[in-house]
Amino acid sequence: MTVSWHPVANAQPSEWVLSQGALGLPYAVVRRFAFGDPNRPDVWYRVVTWAPGSDGRELIGWCRTLEAAAAVAWDHRCAAESWRHHMAARRSDTATMAAKRPSAAELVRFYRAALAAQGVRPLRASPPRTTMER
Repeated sequence: MTVSWHPVANAQPSEWVLSQGALGLPYAVVRRFAFGDPNRPDVWYRVVTWAPGSDGRELIGWCRTLEAAAAVAWDHRCAAESWRHHMAARRSDTATMAAKRPSAAELVRFYRAALAAQGVRPLRASPPRTTMER
């Protein structure tokens, strides 16, 4: 008797590269971390900006669910584009933009606050955690 088992049956995804559309450029990387007891792990999702290598990535935040992580990654993408357009409209050069660019987590906080002020509900109401505090 043979058992139809394959190693993929035990495999779990641990990293997602998020991009818009089939041919879109990546905008974030979400990685799953499990801490503590292997039978009842404490699961967190770390969200970082996308770059080809780890050294070019910036922490956006830590989330408790994959859905929240994807939402904060999308909000960062929207916030970064909005900020870039705002700076370009003021005819800022690249060096000035780089010097004034806020952190990824700050961009998300500001973007979500601006949406709330307009009466628009973001995908996830609470901000991401920048540390794994409870």
